Amino acid sequence: MIVGLLLLVSGCGSSAPTATEPPANPLPSATVVPEPEPEPEPEQTPAPKPVPAPERVAIASIGLDLPVRAVGVAADGQMELPKDPAVVGWYKFGPAPGDREGSVVLGGHLDSREYGVGPLVKLRKLRQGAVIEVRAGGSTTTYRVEGVRDVDKRELAVGDLFARTGARRLHLVTCGGPYDAKGGGYRDNLVVSASPQ
Repeated sequence: MIVGLLLLVSGCGSSAPTATEPPANPLPSATVVPEPEPEPEPEQTPAPKPVPAPERVAIASIGLDLPVRAVGVAADGQMELPKDPAVVGWYKFGPAPGDREGSVVLGGHLDSREYGVGPLVKLRKLRQGAVIEVRAGGSTTTYRVEGVRDVDKRELAVGDLFARTGARRLHLVTCGGPYDAKGGGYRDNLVVSASPQ
């Protein structure tokens, strides 16, 4: 991922993951996100108790403690990301840390021309078993890292990444792999997968 300062400062790339049901897949640089699910009809389902949105993500083992902002889907169908690499986006159309199932997706830029190299470059140093804390509404959900891997953006399993049902998980995503100057972005996504403790 650290291919030299010039490559890192040139930007995280033009595409971010995109959601699979609202658009089809959201993620840092070239991934399409799912679109938001339609609101249930009132008579069919009682209104669920709102779950607080994540506010901060902290990983003490690599010295990260960053603000989190709710994001949606960009015009190109990818997951919207905060411009500042020091701010992480939470995909608001998917699960939140307090939900009983599904994958919480946090994503951010590795770098940018305006801000330079961001703190998510440290994610590469994460090891299995490291603790990630996500704070939301006065409570903290703790996750343990199960894996850190580079995935070619064309091969990213968006349905799994943005799963709204199934086991509770956290996916923290940024850019990874070599920088493609012609393509205007990084070839891969660096995906950190973690499970709640």
